[in-house]
Amino acid sequence: MPFFKDVFKRSRFLQIFWMLHLSPSPTQVPQTAFVSRGQKVRNVVSYIDAKCRELFIPGRDICIDESTVGFKGRIIFKCYNPQKPTKWGMRVFVLADCETGYVSAIVPYFGSPTTDSLLRPDMPFSSRIVLHLCETLLQTTNGHGFHLFTDRFYTGYDLAMELLKIKIHLTGTVMANRRGLPAPVKQGLKLKKNESVSFSKDNNVMVLGWKDKRLVLMLSTFHGSDCEKVQRTIKRGEIQELEKPSVICDYTSKMGAVDRADHYCASYAFTRKSLKWWRKMFFWLLEVAIVNSAILFNLMKVESGQLPVRHKTFRKALLVQLVGNVRNPGSRKRGHPSSTDREERLNEKPHFIAKNEGKSTKDCAVCSDRKTKGGRRETVWFCKTCSRQPGLHPGDCFERYHTMDTYR
Repeated sequence: MPFFKDVFKRSRFLQIFWMLHLSPSPTQVPQTAFVSRGQKVRNVVSYIDAKCRELFIPGRDICIDESTVGFKGRIIFKCYNPQKPTKWGMRVFVLADCETGYVSAIVPYFGSPTTDSLLRPDMPFSSRIVLHLCETLLQTTNGHGFHLFTDRFYTGYDLAMELLKIKIHLTGTVMANRRGLPAPVKQGLKLKKNESVSFSKDNNVMVLGWKDKRLVLMLSTFHGSDCEKVQRTIKRGEIQELEKPSVICDYTSKMGAVDRADHYCASYAFTRKSLKWWRKMFFWLLEVAIVNSAILFNLMKVESGQLPVRHKTFRKALLVQLVGNVRNPGSRKRGHPSSTDREERLNEKPHFIAKNEGKSTKDCAVCSDRKTKGGRRETVWFCKTCSRQPGLHPGDCFERYHTMDTYR
């Protein structure tokens, strides 16, 4: 790939990479300043987090899930989740738009300092992080009426009631041992396949159980217990039609926004190997910024009546624009000269022929053909004006080479 070495040298890139810092050095920080675990990335996280909400307001449907920044170094807040593609790393809680996958708010998890900084210390951590992300979104957008989707790690009755106070509906899977659920749910529902049962509590919260291959419990303050007909392909290509609760259909189609954003970030990742955790976090934040900008670019394309561009095409165009006219002045060409010398040999300037003093010969660039048996033609004459110095017979071959576009 000659593009990268033409921009700058490898040594220059490593020099920039080694000197990269996201916060002042410890000698420049006052002795009275409080140093936390996230001190090194606090400024960058705050800036990108605010910019995400400044440039785009999500639609009605939003979801909250966790993302993992891959890292296996020695840090106290490293997490392990066997259900994620990236199992070891730093946990980041993300609020994203369900329709586009746009990341609107992020909260990195640094352990107990992050827990102590959240709202409502009387509630469990899984509820506090959701309330913190929602409050952050409402402070920027000044809106209400959002419909939030969460998985069973966050969903609970107490959280649903707190979100209703700030005019946000909640839908998500829920664990049977959560506090506030109806007694039959906690005791265990015994249902047949494709059978469902629902419970209502305080006329605001609906708890539904539906059994497909296994029992699924849903909690929602937005949906009812109505069902819709769906088709499913079973063995031998047969189509089966069944009744499925609408809340489960809606949850399945809306919950994957954060996973979609992670997929975009991992598709063309430029994360470099590093033992510094804050560098990994910085590169992940850059990936989020690129993915969000690609989503906004395609939204503008669609609004103007144009076709959206592929993610890879956008990244290439962004790379060329960021580099601009910067080139490495010390780069020199290696290997054989290029065979595309059309401009040089047809420049209508004088070309001079010379003869090798020794016994070395060259194939004639015009009449020699090594692919044909007996077609090789050698000569001691060559054009000393052209940079390639091709071998040419004096006379017709020399004239054809410097006057004709297709000389062979």
